[in-house]
Amino acid sequence: MSWSSRMSLNRPYKSLLAVFVFWKTLLLLLAVFSPGPGYDTSTTLRLDRNATNAVSDGPFTASLHLVSTKLTRWDAIYFTEVATRGYIFEQEWAFGYGFTKLINFFANALQKTGAVDYAFREHVAGIIIAHAAHGLSVLVLYCLGCAIFSGRKGRMLAFIAACLHIFSPAGLFLSAPYGESTYALLSFTGYFLFVQSFSPSGVSTGHKDALIPLAGILCGLATTVRSNGILNGLLFLEEAIRVLYSLTGSITFAKSRRLLAVGVAGICIALGFVIPQYIAYRDFCINYPHTHDEEPRIWCRKTLPSIYSFVQDHYWNNGFLRYWTVSNIPLFALASPMLAIMTYSAFWTLNVESGRLTGAGHLLRSLAAPQLILAALTFAKHHVQIITRMSSGYPVWYFWIADLLMKEYSSVRLKGAGSQKQRSYAGMAITYMISYAAVQGVLFASFLPPA
Repeated sequence: MSWSSRMSLNRPYKSLLAVFVFWKTLLLLLAVFSPGPGYDTSTTLRLDRNATNAVSDGPFTASLHLVSTKLTRWDAIYFTEVATRGYIFEQEWAFGYGFTKLINFFANALQKTGAVDYAFREHVAGIIIAHAAHGLSVLVLYCLGCAIFSGRKGRMLAFIAACLHIFSPAGLFLSAPYGESTYALLSFTGYFLFVQSFSPSGVSTGHKDALIPLAGILCGLATTVRSNGILNGLLFLEEAIRVLYSLTGSITFAKSRRLLAVGVAGICIALGFVIPQYIAYRDFCINYPHTHDEEPRIWCRKTLPSIYSFVQDHYWNNGFLRYWTVSNIPLFALASPMLAIMTYSAFWTLNVESGRLTGAGHLLRSLAAPQLILAALTFAKHHVQIITRMSSGYPVWYFWIADLLMKEYSSVRLKGAGSQKQRSYAGMAITYMISYAAVQGVLFASFLPPA
């Protein structure tokens, strides 16, 4: 093992932090020096509108203004605007309730310090949250990998996977006021607690079962940030089925306690989706006279009224095969590498136990199910290009590429066709990730598609 590899294992957190700072600095420089405002001046108009209460400009304020303008693009305008004055319009409910509230909380805290101009306090708060959450999610992903894969090689695989999360093709979306990095942090932490509940250590089964509801709470919070977090419920559904099946043999207190813990976790995840829906239902369907509407909105009459489903269908034109048009072929081409990586890595978990990663198979397959379903749903009914940023919150594909890289390292002297194929897969995946993130960063900061 090389000197750099030994340093990475001896000081994994410091090494990851160094790589993180390097990559974030590079992306920030690309954003700051990207040309022009693009074809949309929404960010500038919002800042100018709020600038009536602003303090006089200085070097620090001017720098924050520049960074805020470059990173508050596309959906980030919705997040920061809603964080400022709450939800007013229907279409705004497509943007995570939990994340807008988080921005609002930190923006108010920044205002109390007096260090940030009123005009862009929400922008700065969102950017700080994104960077902090991404950095912490890198460390949690490393811990998750170490919990799944044992031994020195397992720690190296976990370290490589955490590095890959830094270089995610989500790129600048993990630095901007978007929910992706916060979603990744909450989901990875929930996954880690879930995996720890299977730990063979000497900790009592009661303590391990207590981790299950905590994992459910975190995954529920992740669902308030991004609605696709509801797919994390599959982990707990599978565990509930496994425990129920074991009860057919014998009923014990430990099994019943485990089933109760899993049930509570599942309810927490469901609440993460239902509570924001209820708040919107109350405003548009019960208190509609206060919103100056003559009658409840059409989606209120559904058997299961969901403003999120309605908004996605009515305002964003999401639906089965709706995005499958000739004009969108370039977007499918841009998304296809990530779709392929997520799909292939999910099926890779089926063969893990027959390889050198024995023991990790069951947990990896559980983690792969939400990833695979998300890829399929995005391909069939959503704006397909968003998969490059949504993928950042799913760990299995990072582990798969890390495994390929480790196989390449161990067989670097071999000339067989199999070794060459592994090298090409890993190399192409990493080249795609870094290239896409860099180019996308410039386009994002210039308010140019895709996004």
